Amino acid sequence: MLARINDASIFFDVASSAFAVEAGGLVEKPTIIALHGGLGFDHGYLRPGLCELADIAQVIFIDLRGNGRSERVPLDTCTLEQMADDVALFCKQLGIERPVVFGHSAGSFVALHMALRHPGQLGGLIICDGSPTVAPIQEEDGDPGPTLASRGSDAALAIASRVFSGEITEETMSLFMRDLTPFYVAPSNASIMQEILSLTSLDIPMMQHFMQVVAPDYDLRSQLDTIEVPALVIVGRHDWVCPPSAARFMARSMRNARLVEFENSGHFPFAEEPLKFFSTVQGFLNELTGGR
Repeated sequence: MLARINDASIFFDVASSAFAVEAGGLVEKPTIIALHGGLGFDHGYLRPGLCELADIAQVIFIDLRGNGRSERVPLDTCTLEQMADDVALFCKQLGIERPVVFGHSAGSFVALHMALRHPGQLGGLIICDGSPTVAPIQEEDGDPGPTLASRGSDAALAIASRVFSGEITEETMSLFMRDLTPFYVAPSNASIMQEILSLTSLDIPMMQHFMQVVAPDYDLRSQLDTIEVPALVIVGRHDWVCPPSAARFMARSMRNARLVEFENSGHFPFAEEPLKFFSTVQGFLNELTGGR
C-alpha cells in the first residue's frame, strides 16, 4: 500500500489487525511502527522476527522515503529529519495515536529523530541495535567491545574497508553480501543471514547517499537526555556495527530507558534469539499498557 506523505509516496504494509477478539468484545492492541535500517535496504528483513508480534500488537512496516517500494525522490530530500517527519505525518494521517516506534540499525537514527522532533506522538520507543552516532563510543572501563577484526576473514576485512570508506558500487555490494554479512550475526547464527537478506532489496544510490552524506554528520549524543518517552534499548553482545557501548550510552542518557542485552546475538536479535525478543517486547508493551 502507498500513502502520499509530504512530497513522496511511502510504501507501508500492515502485518496484523488493530484489535484482538476476546470474550466480551474487541480489545485494542498497541501499534508498532517498524523502521528498517540501511539506509538503502527495505523492511523485508524485519518481517520474520517482527511478524511474530502480531498476536500482541498491530505491526506496520514502512519503507522510508527513497527506499524499497517507496517512491524514488531527490536524494537531497532523504534526510533523517525528513524521514522522521514523514513517519509522524503518516501516523497523523492514518489516525495512529501514540504508537511504539521500533527502529533497527539506521532506522533507529530516524526513530530517535522522531522522538526529538515529535515527542507527543510516541507512546514508546524501541531501539534495536542502533546508535546515537556513527563515531566510536568507548566503554567506561576501556573494553573495546566486539570488533570485526577479532573474528572477520581477510576477505570480510578487505570489503569492509572499501565499503565503509565510501566505495559503494554493484561490485562492492555483491562482495559485501557474500563476504561480510555472515559476520553481522553471532558466530553460531551465520546460517540465518541468507534467509534474512533474501527478503530485502538493495538501492546503491541510497546507500551512497547515506554513507557519504547523511551518516558523517549524524550525532545525537548531546540531545538524548531530552527524550522522555519510555524506551527499550536492545542490543546483541556480538554486534560490532552498533555495539553494546552505544546501547549502554543511550540507556544511560535517555530519561526513561532500560537496556536488554542479548548474549547470543549480533546485529539482528529479532532473528537470532526470537523467543527472547518476543518476551522482551511483550514485557515492554505490558508496561506501557498496564498489562492490558
